[in-house]
Amino acid sequence: MAIFGTLKRKRRKKRRRAHHVKVKPTRPKPKPKPKLTKAPTPKAAPTTPSPTATTPKSSTGASSAPATTSRERLHLNRFGTGFTQGALTRLRTAGTPESWLSKQLSPNTVPESAKIAGIDGWFADLRRTPAEKSATSMGSGKKGWQYGHDLGNWSILRRVYSERSVLETMVEFWTTVLHIPIGHDRAWVYQYDYDATIRQYAFGRFEDLLTACSLHPAMRVYLDNYRSVRGKPNENQGRELLELHTVGRTGGYTEAMVKSSAVLLSGYTVDWGKTFDAKYDSAAHTTGPVKVLDFTHANASADGQAATLAYLKYLANHPATARNLVTKLATFFVSDTPSSGLVDSLAQVYLSSGTSIKAVLVELATSPEFLTSEGLKVATPVQDLVATARALDVQVQAPKDNNSWVNHANYIHGADRLFSWPRPDGPPITGRPWSSASRLFASYNMHHLQAGGWYPREATYRTGASWLPTTTLRFDAFVNHLCHSWLGRPSDVRLLQAACQTTGVTPATAITATHAVATWKFPRLACALLDTPDHMTT
Repeated sequence: MAIFGTLKRKRRKKRRRAHHVKVKPTRPKPKPKPKLTKAPTPKAAPTTPSPTATTPKSSTGASSAPATTSRERLHLNRFGTGFTQGALTRLRTAGTPESWLSKQLSPNTVPESAKIAGIDGWFADLRRTPAEKSATSMGSGKKGWQYGHDLGNWSILRRVYSERSVLETMVEFWTTVLHIPIGHDRAWVYQYDYDATIRQYAFGRFEDLLTACSLHPAMRVYLDNYRSVRGKPNENQGRELLELHTVGRTGGYTEAMVKSSAVLLSGYTVDWGKTFDAKYDSAAHTTGPVKVLDFTHANASADGQAATLAYLKYLANHPATARNLVTKLATFFVSDTPSSGLVDSLAQVYLSSGTSIKAVLVELATSPEFLTSEGLKVATPVQDLVATARALDVQVQAPKDNNSWVNHANYIHGADRLFSWPRPDGPPITGRPWSSASRLFASYNMHHLQAGGWYPREATYRTGASWLPTTTLRFDAFVNHLCHSWLGRPSDVRLLQAACQTTGVTPATAITATHAVATWKFPRLACALLDTPDHMTT
């Protein structure tokens, strides 16, 4: 996160240069276009604007509701998919942040947004069978990369608009931990169903989730288990099951145990190129005694499915798996360096609850380490896009062509497409890889385009004037209102000064619907608040 500080003086100049590469905002004729090579200097703006100017008062247009607490922001930003005033209202309707989380952990009890049905309808092709997808990609129809791009677009849109936001966040987590790249030459035909499997078990027991994902046809073909033959099982999935999905590299397994792990998984294959269905082939199962850590099995039957299920249950309940998994959960939800004390307490809950994911999340949410962790997590580019679209109230429309928001969601965040990480370890869940200068400037550009409503098309973007809570109010009150609306907190000296320098107005300037700040300068004001750690960290 140090990059946020080191680029403080440089980023305004570069952002302005980058922001106007693609688009030129429409401005009223009486206002001459300012030069963008130098930040405008407000004529009468004080060097340090008065902090009292940002005190929320209903008469200035600021929210008169109780101030948002750190606990509320943490729940909405970490467990949910970003802060909005609407999300805050729903959280408070539930009672407390903990009550809201409890309700979200049973997603079927949460009324879904009507927009989700429309989004699902726009991506009906994803629900084609694996055989149908393969046939279209081999002919003149839809190609494999297009199905993968659709899955990314669909996933991002669900994160923006679903009322079951904790489910969407947990799907993001599990698709990272149990990762399958969307570009794999065979697994892609099963990827949508793999996502559905993760959604089904996202809040259940890890034992069930591990079994379902390990034996899913997407995982069988991705990690080559479908290639196993009797007497010579493919070792790829047997190794990754231990190294990545359960006990981890420090779990104490040996190379001989990797081979036994592969033996236990052999027989699970797919009817590739014909029906594409998953099946168990006893003729491909290698028999003979196996030992992995403290798990032993005679493995004498040609049908080794019972042995496989017993093995997966053993791994899911292993203490090393508990520590490996809860460390990833704590890193994802709390900080890049969770304490050993937090990991110990979460691992104990995991084991004593029979690998209950819900129980671990509840324990994590009430831990002092979580409750004091605000600002410690850097949002990934996709998380930033989702939070930005939610904050700015972008309303996407049914896609008509490839320039639509719906068909560009997987590009406009500025990073690699969702699910495209090429290795089985999944994309990073720590902040440093997402804190480079190139990432920051890509996100700045995305903020600018969304705030200006310029690109992508086929979406309804709110104008600056629509954010004015009254017909006329001081600029400092307007900034304060936007901070409450987008960030869940009041403005401060730092943010107000940035807003003044960016727009060239003073705190006392009267803002109306026709003022430049509410029209052609509004994207600059938005970026002054969004291009900051206040928005880009949680």
